This record gives sequence, structure tokens and C-alpha cells, in this order.
Amino acid sequence: MEKIRKRKNTGRVTLQDVAKYAGVGSMTVSRALRTPDLVSDKLREKINEAVTELGYIPNSAAGILASGQSRTIAVLVPSLRDYASSVFLQSLQDILNNKGYQVVIGSHDYQQKKESEVLFTLLQSNPAALVIFGAINSESVFSYLKNIDIPVIGVAGESTHSFSLNIGSNIGEAVYFLTNYMLQKGYKKIGYIGAQMDSKIQSQQLNGWTKAMLNHYHSAEQSITTPYVATMDFGRQSISEMLTRQPELDAVICSHEMLALGVIFECQRRLIKIPSMLAIACVEGSSNCDHIHPSLTSVRIDYSKIARETAKKLQKWLADPNYDYLNQQEEIIFPYKFEARQSA
Repeated sequence: MEKIRKRKNTGRVTLQDVAKYAGVGSMTVSRALRTPDLVSDKLREKINEAVTELGYIPNSAAGILASGQSRTIAVLVPSLRDYASSVFLQSLQDILNNKGYQVVIGSHDYQQKKESEVLFTLLQSNPAALVIFGAINSESVFSYLKNIDIPVIGVAGESTHSFSLNIGSNIGEAVYFLTNYMLQKGYKKIGYIGAQMDSKIQSQQLNGWTKAMLNHYHSAEQSITTPYVATMDFGRQSISEMLTRQPELDAVICSHEMLALGVIFECQRRLIKIPSMLAIACVEGSSNCDHIHPSLTSVRIDYSKIARETAKKLQKWLADPNYDYLNQQEEIIFPYKFEARQSA
């Protein structure tokens, strides 16, 4: 087989280069790469050897133009570091990759100004569908969404925009329930520590805590929040500030597990006994809550299950060219799970 040089103008090996190297036609190479079952084992092995030797990377954009179909799913998330985003992304990617789809991910780090920029970049990949997780949804984002004709799924986010499908959970109701649980346990001076409060879904948490406290005629003034990502350091700093403001504080609810861990570590440093001196609970809990000491009371949401439902809907829609997703508005609410543990 003849040695092929990469093109000087692009440095990219072409389909024609692979065909020449393998001694076959371009159509045969294309068929072997796209529908390998239609090519003999011997010929397919010969072409694969040429692809490997030359380092050929198929041009997916050209394939989209030829077939009119994209195998790319764009996913916009608020952060790659928080628990909810990472669990959802991993599960969604595993399922879609197994079905022949590629997931393109963009993160705006809870910055409203950055959200529309990242979305614009994602849409340039000509995706077959768009998934928006934990939406902030600035006005500029809505302008993009009005002009695209692909299925859009909103997950775990409160939005004024009607997506083809909205998948969420009653997070405000969950925090209201959690606060009531602690009040019924006899705690009265309950604080709230929240992160990522630019997100509407996180604001629901604060509202749930406030509503429960006021309904029981207790003060809802002991709250510390940040628009930034949840960290243990912020949890430690916040509980220190709260205890300075109100030494008689007897319980705290955290919007994220990471914040609660910071609170626990700070209490241990100060020799504050949990829960006799300070009860702690969190939202967005994971299995980690079961293994720390004391084990952490939490509200949990099954983001893996939500990802499976998202992937299921996407596969169904994309397999049906006649599906009218533009005029479809569907909503699915997943239940939360309450886990009472030692910390409260």
C-alpha cells in the first residue's frame, strides 16, 4: 500500500487518502465506516488498518450534511463540579453513547452572562437535541430557544420558557418538609445556608425553609447564601458567622451536601456535639451521607433516574421524524426521598 502524506493546507487526512492507501474506492471506505455490517470482514480489516495507520478522523459535519441527521446531543449544565450535574451527566452520557449519540457539554459556572455564550457555542455543533440542566435562563437564552427547531428538554430547573419536556422535582416542597421535620423534633432556631442562589431552583429551597419557619411563627432571618458553587469552605465560614450572630442556634439546613460537610467539620473543630448542640440536614444528599460520622439527614433526588428518563424521551423523539416536538409541552415530576439520619 502506498504511503500517503497529509494535506499541507489543512494537515488533515481525508477519506480519499484512506481509500488510496487501502486500494479501494471512497464509497467503500464510507460504507465501511458508517455501516460496517455491509462490508466483508477482510475488506473492513484492510480499511481499519488504513484508518489507524493514517490517523484518519471522520468529518462528522460532512456526515450530517450528507444524511441530514445529527448524532450529537448538546447538554448545558451550571457546573461540572456539583453533585447533581455530575451524576446526571455521567448517566445521560453512558446511555446515549451506547445508542450511538455523542454528548457535547457546556458549563456556565452559575454565571447568567456566560449562559447564553455557552449555549450559542453548543448550538454551533448542529445538535439533534438540547438538554438544559438546572437552568438559569437569561433573556438572551430565550431568544436563542425561540429560533431553534430541535427538541429541548429542561431538567431540574425552574423556567418561564416552555420546553418540549420539563423534568424536575418539588425541591421547594422537599425543603418545606425537611424544615417541618426538624421543627417537629423540637428545634426552633433553624438557619439556612444556600449556594448557587442565582438558580431559580435554589431560590425555591430558600422559599420552602422560609415558609415553614413563618408558618410555625419562628424567625426566618438566619440565612446565608451565595451565588457561587457550594464548597465545604463556604459551609464552615457560614456556620461560624451564624453562631456569632445567634449562639443559641440549634439547627441548620444546607442547600448542598458539600456545605453540610463543611458545617460538620467546623462543629467537630469547635467540639460542638451533633445533634445535641446543633442539628444538621442537607438537600442534594448522596450515599456519602450514610458513611460520614454522624450520618447526615438529607433529602435526595435520583438524578441517574432522571437522566434515564431524559435519554428515553430523546431516543423516542429522534427515532420518529414526524414527532411534533415544537408544539409539545410535557412535564414530569420526580419524587424526592427523605433519609433521616443521626445528624438530626
